[in-house]
Amino acid sequence: MSILFRRRPRAWLAGVALLVCAASVPAAQPAAIGEVTVQSTGEAGFAEAMRIVLVRLTGRRAAATDPALAPLVRDARRYVQIVRPATGSSAPRITLDAAAIERSLLALEQPLWARERPLVLGVIATAPAGADAAATRTALENAALERGLPLRLMSASSAGLTAGSAVDASAALAAARRAGADVALLGEADGADWQWTLFDGVAPAVFTGGVTAGIEGAADTLAIGAQAAIAQVVETTTLRVVGVATLQDYADVQRVLAGLLGVRAVGVRAVESDAALFEVQLPGGAQGLQSALAGSARLRRDAAASATPTYRLQR
Repeated sequence: MSILFRRRPRAWLAGVALLVCAASVPAAQPAAIGEVTVQSTGEAGFAEAMRIVLVRLTGRRAAATDPALAPLVRDARRYVQIVRPATGSSAPRITLDAAAIERSLLALEQPLWARERPLVLGVIATAPAGADAAATRTALENAALERGLPLRLMSASSAGLTAGSAVDASAALAAARRAGADVALLGEADGADWQWTLFDGVAPAVFTGGVTAGIEGAADTLAIGAQAAIAQVVETTTLRVVGVATLQDYADVQRVLAGLLGVRAVGVRAVESDAALFEVQLPGGAQGLQSALAGSARLRRDAAASATPTYRLQR
């Protein structure tokens, strides 16, 4: 039996856990990669929009001023699809053709950051003295939007954590999974500055500096890691998923697997009474799949030894 499902793009409101002391807010819906708010008008506005989109597509802050990408900035008008003039309450908005810009970047042999990105859950354990909660939240959301990093902000209590207490990797990742996120970014006071720790299931990464240092560091880390994963050889690997009994279960597993970074195709190889064998094509094969599922809240690795990696569908 071989049923092949082609990958469907999805936006990862997936992410980094930022623990914020303000009230819990719903996940921000990710803006279209090519839609940006600018401060300038005319050609200057087009160029400003292009610089922002280049940063979002490549995952590199330096892309905005990279000499190799200067021709795209100069020719920004060519990629303009929609221009919304400023109104009394909002700045000008410009929508660029992100797909066309991606093709141009590939022609220039520039690495891209995949559209499917981890959801960032944000929590601030402790804030520097005098930090304003509303201003902090706005700064974090704006920085994440500019970098194209999906972000969800929650209070420590809403995330199941205690403000002011030490948080280890397992607790931070568990909080992220409960919130439907993929990774966690923890903010703490470092004197008058901030210290941010990214928990992504590998080794924690620490960023110090201003309020947005964590967003910048997380975007850099996740983009580089994603590009490295995609660069691996695409292989087909098999996994067994327990708890698959209905058509909805099959659909749920397919969506989870198809949404993983770099996955090219998902197929059902065999069916059992309450389980199924799935074949997945992705960069890195078995190792790549294990890494991609390390933070999954829906598919949890079965500790029992088996020749075929076994996961259990979580409801």
